[in-house]
Amino acid sequence: MAIGPPEAVPPTRIRDYLLSAGPGLLMTMAWLSAGDLVSSSVAGSTYGYALLWAFVISLLARYFFVSAMGKYVLCNNVESDSIIAGFGRLWRGLPLIVGVTTFILGFTYQTYIIKGAATALYNLAGRPGDTGWGVFLIAVLLVGLTVVMLQRGRQYRTLEIVARISVIALVVTFLVAVALRGFNPLDLLRGLAFQLPGNAGAFSAIVITASIIGAVGGSAANLLYPYFMVDKGWRGPAFRKMQRFDLFSGILAMIVINMAIWIVAAETLSGRGAAIETPGDLASMMQQGIGPIGPTLLWIGVFFVTFNSFPAYSNGFARILLDSLRHTFPRSVRADEDVQQHPAFRWIQIGLLLLLPLPFSLPMAPDFVALAVTGTALSALTGPIIIIGIILLTSRRRYMLDEYTNRWWETLALLVIGGIGLWATYGVIASFIA
Repeated sequence: MAIGPPEAVPPTRIRDYLLSAGPGLLMTMAWLSAGDLVSSSVAGSTYGYALLWAFVISLLARYFFVSAMGKYVLCNNVESDSIIAGFGRLWRGLPLIVGVTTFILGFTYQTYIIKGAATALYNLAGRPGDTGWGVFLIAVLLVGLTVVMLQRGRQYRTLEIVARISVIALVVTFLVAVALRGFNPLDLLRGLAFQLPGNAGAFSAIVITASIIGAVGGSAANLLYPYFMVDKGWRGPAFRKMQRFDLFSGILAMIVINMAIWIVAAETLSGRGAAIETPGDLASMMQQGIGPIGPTLLWIGVFFVTFNSFPAYSNGFARILLDSLRHTFPRSVRADEDVQQHPAFRWIQIGLLLLLPLPFSLPMAPDFVALAVTGTALSALTGPIIIIGIILLTSRRRYMLDEYTNRWWETLALLVIGGIGLWATYGVIASFIA
């Protein structure tokens, strides 16, 4: 049963497609957060362009798997707009497993995203350094402003407007950075040779690779996209073309932003014995690469990425948890009820996903670079469940409309990319054990 706002009208003109894009831009910001931005900086500064192939795989993987999620929600044969309900069709206990594990990861993401936004604003204010009580107090202020913003109706519309502004600001910021720094295209192309260099710096190559790949489509943040689609009013196969365009527009923005910060990091620090391990290293990299304006551009970028992400995460991961409870314990949430109207929604969204992560912004907590790389890499641990579930849902006619069931080559592509994701999961587990 469809739950949410009235259905939108499928676009027919190019202008309508451009104006209708939105969920993909929100996903771009969710992917970037502080995780992708920091991972690209760390990879470029420590290993140059050697791990660029992992970035390419991450883009292909994210597009294939998130598009498959979108296809299931739009083209399943039971008129359901919930990906969690789809997991329940595979096995009754799966929604609770997915809901709880992704909620835990969502909380982990919030710890470094909130601290990243506060650190960026603290530095933009011209304060020296990047630690101390100043960062914590700004984090409290930002969370307070977010709580006020989320008390308004139509949360999705607010989030989409912020995402559009953020994407424009990020693209302009980092294109200016690349234009000022310059780069060697041949070196960039050599980074596609599937190298896995020896470990250097604070983060091993395998951890950074898994962090870049983001569990190859298994990242918990990917599950937010179907909920953004529902908020947009997209329902039924008629929106499949719009959904693919929307997701592609988000991927395109990711390419520009991620590649720009990677290029600056690789051209500035790679091979010089310097690596990014703290927020101060990020600012130093930008100053060395493009001059005095560099740190300001960096903190503007970090702020827009992070400030957009943690309101969206608090909304999305609260919905995933309640949706999983709905499909595990039907009496907890009515089948015809929008989970955003459930009494527990505000408590989960604000209490658990905005206020509880605040202690990680205290001076004695790890800095947001360490939290970002570790948290993003840990998202690989949800990979196997999500990857296998999406392949099974979209490859069987018992779950999909006949004409939208995966063709053999689509299933093969998902299996290949999913296999790489399982490799990333194994690498993360082995690395942390070691």
